[in-house]
Amino acid sequence: MNTLERTLSECKAIVCDLDGTLYMDGKPFDYSRAFLDKVLQSGKKLFYFTNNSSKSRSTYLKRLHEIGFPAKDEYLITSTDCTVSYLLNHQLNPDIYLVGNQDLIHDFQNYGFNPLSSSDALNSSKVKAVVLGFDTELTYEKIDTCYQLILRDVPYVATHADFLCPVSKGTFKPDVGSFIAMFETATQGRVPQVMGKPHKQAVQAIAEKAQCPPHQIAFIGDRLYTDIRMAEQFEMVGILVLSGETTRTMLISSQDQPTFTIENVSHLTELL
Repeated sequence: MNTLERTLSECKAIVCDLDGTLYMDGKPFDYSRAFLDKVLQSGKKLFYFTNNSSKSRSTYLKRLHEIGFPAKDEYLITSTDCTVSYLLNHQLNPDIYLVGNQDLIHDFQNYGFNPLSSSDALNSSKVKAVVLGFDTELTYEKIDTCYQLILRDVPYVATHADFLCPVSKGTFKPDVGSFIAMFETATQGRVPQVMGKPHKQAVQAIAEKAQCPPHQIAFIGDRLYTDIRMAEQFEMVGILVLSGETTRTMLISSQDQPTFTIENVSHLTELL
C-alpha cells in the first residue's frame, strides 16, 4: 500500500471539484464515471463542490444526471449554498441586489430571497446586501447599480473569487474574481466577503455535509489558489489533478502545494 492509497483509506469523504476535474466545459472525461462509481462502492461519502454560480442547483443536478454521474441532491455543494447560509445567518434577507443570471436568481428565490431590480434596489432603503455572482448575462446597468450600492456601504458579498472559468484545456473566460477586481478599482479598494473555495464558509459547508472533521476529507481539484489552498489551510487531504487549469510549471512556482499530485482522477480508481 503506497502513501496515497493509505491516506485515502483513512478518509471518510471524497469531495470533487467539477470544471477541470471531472469534466471540461460540461463534457465529462472518459474516466470520471468509473472513478465516481468506485468512490461510492468503497463506502466513502461522495460530494461535488463547485464555485461556479452561473448555474442553479437544479441545472447542475440535471446536467450531472444527463452525463451519467451519480446525481443525488445530497451530493452537491455550491458557492451559492455557502452564500445563502451566510446571508441568512447574518439576517441579510430577504431583499438583496443580486448580480447574477436568471438561473442564479431562481436559486435565491427558491431560498426565500427577493432579488430586486436595479431601479428598486437604488430607490429602496430595505436592500440588505449586494451579492456578486458569476453573471453570464452581465450588463452595464448591473455594473453601475452594484457600484452605487457598494459606495453606500450596503453589505457586499461574492459567491466566489475565481478569476477565470475554464472553457477547454488552456482557454478560459472571466469569472467573479475579475468582476471583484473591477469594482475594487472603481470603489478605491472595497472588496466583498467571499463565500466559496478557499474560504472558511466552504469548509464549514463541506464538513457539515460530510459529518466528519476536515482531516478525514480528501478534496480533489485542478486549481491551486482555490482547491489546493483550501485543503492546505484547513488540513484536508489536497489532491491536485493536472487535467484542468494547473500545469506542472505552475505547480513548481506556486506557494499553494497539494498533499498529492496526479494526472487525473483515473489514477485514484484502482486505489479506492
